[in-house]
Amino acid sequence: MREKLAAKFTLNEREKYKAMFKRFGNRSGYKGVIRTILLLDVIDRYHNLVTSHLWMDCGKQFDKLNLSEGDFVQFHARVKTYQKGYQGYNEYGEEGFSTIDYGLCYPSKVVKLSIKYSIKKEVKKVEII
Repeated sequence: MREKLAAKFTLNEREKYKAMFKRFGNRSGYKGVIRTILLLDVIDRYHNLVTSHLWMDCGKQFDKLNLSEGDFVQFHARVKTYQKGYQGYNEYGEEGFSTIDYGLCYPSKVVKLSIKYSIKKEVKKVEII
């Protein structure tokens, strides 16, 4: 579980995040295929590492940026809970497993950054290059 995002969930506020774009993906949804985005080394406005990776729905603002692998983005978002894992039954009638996890949703004010940064994993702080 993502403890730092869990702590921010209780605040129920929008916050600024920065992350490195890795790639686009797809997931199936109720109304068809939904485009998703994989972000790495997500940091908050205090430059603390919030999570090492994060999948979220893409949205129109991310599509407009013409992102390529390694680009850095900044955006505002809210923390949400979701069920992670398999939901349903397998061929033996056993119920699937799922856990509660935390992610980001409703991105806004999305911009591509020109400044690159690196995450110092051992310290969990950001260094601007």
